Amino acid sequence: MFSYAFTKILKTQFNMGLSYASDMGLDYFNGLLFTWYYYGYSRTYGLIIAYTQITAGVLLLFRKTVRLGVVLFLSFMVNILLVDIFYEIDGALWHAAKLTTLGFFLLFSDWKGFKTYFLRALEKIQRIPQILPSKFRQAYRLKFLIIPVMIWYAYNDIYESKQNFLIKNELFGVWRNVTDDKDHSHRLYKVTFDYDNGLKIKDFAKNIYFGSIEIDTVTKTIQLQARHYSEEANYFVLDSIAKVSVAQQQDKNLKKEIRNYYHTINNSTPFQKELYSYKIEQDTLVLSSSNHKGLKFVNIHVEN
Repeated sequence: MFSYAFTKILKTQFNMGLSYASDMGLDYFNGLLFTWYYYGYSRTYGLIIAYTQITAGVLLLFRKTVRLGVVLFLSFMVNILLVDIFYEIDGALWHAAKLTTLGFFLLFSDWKGFKTYFLRALEKIQRIPQILPSKFRQAYRLKFLIIPVMIWYAYNDIYESKQNFLIKNELFGVWRNVTDDKDHSHRLYKVTFDYDNGLKIKDFAKNIYFGSIEIDTVTKTIQLQARHYSEEANYFVLDSIAKVSVAQQQDKNLKKEIRNYYHTINNSTPFQKELYSYKIEQDTLVLSSSNHKGLKFVNIHVEN
């Protein structure tokens, strides 16, 4: 546990370096990189985990505190083991499995003590139904009705939110262009149709656009609209504004003109509404419009 903690304090764990931390999309990340990036994002959170591991290690060293140490130890050790399994971090899996097994050995070797403390109701709580007047004892049993109703309400509330916001259309998924078209005038390299008719587009210059679609499943048509977004574009506008006079900065149209100029020189003009007809043939999507005919996309990812 001390070794686990010191790797976080001394930044030898969850440290991705510069090669992976910059200019890499999620498509390049495996389970290990996802885990390292996520847990390494917050230095404070990593230190909290480290000091919790040190605390568990110290508690396990003394007989009087070993029970508390085991509970704290297993609370994060089981989670580490599951992360190693399901995020396919094979290098650390055996070590995590060994430590978790040892933790359960300590737990079950003192099972009577844990059972007495955690699974035995307190004496005062046991006597509550007996000390209540007889006419209130039936009301006391209502808790067995209230508890499942409360759990059902919590589930139903989240379920309704899912039904309202996580809506899939028949195009849902990530589609990559496989059209034999050398000039790429349509600019659609990768198209992501997301929940609630959300849209993400990557063009052949790797510019990213976000927007939405209007879909008609009867006529098999869609209208897509998306705007370019990048940190470079925002910085370009801000740097340009800073170089002009104060009077020019008050011009409401200046930012728009600068942004349009950026899009022109980088070939990243927004996708205006254009009507496409579509059809799906197995894992292939075919889009056609008045300007572009027979654009073919293959499904490279769909969430089940």
